[in-house]
Amino acid sequence: MNAVAPEAFGETLAEDAPDVSIAEALALLREHYGLTGGARPLPGERDHNFHIQTEGHGEFVLKVSHPAEEAGFTDFQNRALDHILAVEPTLPVPSVRKSLEGEAQFTVNIDGSPPRIVRLVTYLPGQLLSRSPTSAAQDRNLGIFLARLGRALRGFFHPAAGSDLLWDIRKVAKTRPMLAYIADAGHRAMVERVIDAFEEHAAPVIPGLRAQIVHNDMNSYNVVMDASRPEIVSGILDFGDMIHSPLICDLAIGAVYRWPAEGHPLAPAARFVAGYQSVQPLEVEEIGILFHLIRARLALIANIASWQAERFPAKRDYVLRLITEVWASLERLDAVSSADARRYFLDHSKPE
Repeated sequence: MNAVAPEAFGETLAEDAPDVSIAEALALLREHYGLTGGARPLPGERDHNFHIQTEGHGEFVLKVSHPAEEAGFTDFQNRALDHILAVEPTLPVPSVRKSLEGEAQFTVNIDGSPPRIVRLVTYLPGQLLSRSPTSAAQDRNLGIFLARLGRALRGFFHPAAGSDLLWDIRKVAKTRPMLAYIADAGHRAMVERVIDAFEEHAAPVIPGLRAQIVHNDMNSYNVVMDASRPEIVSGILDFGDMIHSPLICDLAIGAVYRWPAEGHPLAPAARFVAGYQSVQPLEVEEIGILFHLIRARLALIANIASWQAERFPAKRDYVLRLITEVWASLERLDAVSSADARRYFLDHSKPE
């Protein structure tokens, strides 16, 4: 299989952004926000992010966007956060801190680089879900939280919501050329089977499903749990993959990261779906393709991560941080038929 030109997958993923130093981050903070303190880099796929601890003014995340990021898309994120906090102020999401000039975002040139968008949002304390012990209560509570977030976004719209995003489950077939970057032939064949099944069973159904703006990335590094009570959700991060998409796609993404443990491979995901349904009941057609959407998200991770690891060797550990779990999940779900999966979700994901 021939490798594809990286530009086909979008500039923000195909080209790495120039580095931003801690000194440059603190200079931006001081000049544009009137704040001083310390900064430490945070990992990110496209942006450069810094955890800021100020002197007496709280904690923030300073976000310096990829040079190819469009102002409309970061404005989309700012306005979504404002909307969520206006309609559901009890939801723990970051809030936007405006600059001294009263701007939610502005552009700067850093060390001769092309203009880059700068934003500052509040930091949400807690423990990342990826580092928290799992439990049945946690599975359910995460589903409840995602449903509440979806409900808060229900009345919101923005022109950038229709952006062409590679991390869109509906476009998993677009990543077929990335199969060339998966070294193991068995893994490659498994991902290809997943994409084939998605195109046959899910793609024809999706256009008829209810849709709205959704978070689109409830992965285990974007959710913060209460450090002393790891079953309690204390926040959700990174609204950079938001999109107008079927609700069931958003649910499927969150369900992926309820990694199969002992017992039925869909048990943690079913508890997650049950929590979601206690707030937002699903339709039969949505449940009917949920299994294919979950597997499609896993295929998307496998393809994109394998491609990025080859393209950006310095980020290899970061982009492959979940690959062991991804392959294990794909292998376990490969043994489940779509009919059995549908029946399992119908029987085990009912709200209590």
